[in-house]
Amino acid sequence: MTLDDEIKEKILQLSDSLLIIDSWNSIADELSDSFEWIGSKINWSKTSKHESLNLKGNYFDWIDQINNFIHANNIDSEILHSDNIYYINDSSLDFSVSIKPKQFYQFLKMAINNIPQHHYFFNREK
Repeated sequence: MTLDDEIKEKILQLSDSLLIIDSWNSIADELSDSFEWIGSKINWSKTSKHESLNLKGNYFDWIDQINNFIHANNIDSEILHSDNIYYINDSSLDFSVSIKPKQFYQFLKMAINNIPQHHYFFNREK
């Protein structure tokens, strides 16, 4: 079983309303066109008005740090008022996921604990 297959199975176990997008090139292109990149990572030094978080510990410690960061920076309000949030992984997966706001934190925990590499969540309308 490939990592794609394993993660798709985990997604289906989370919720049948999470949408797996196999034809995701246009979504990846939108994200790619929105930023300057260094390899497979956004070049954050070329962006403005961003906040960052230096994670400590292991994957299982990260989820609390990330949740605190989301709440402290009012990102939770952006999540709540989005129609859909899109998830892309930089190189481990060959698909995207469309997430409803109420599913975000459950998906986030699964992604952090199970998917390697960099994680990108974004609203296509912003």
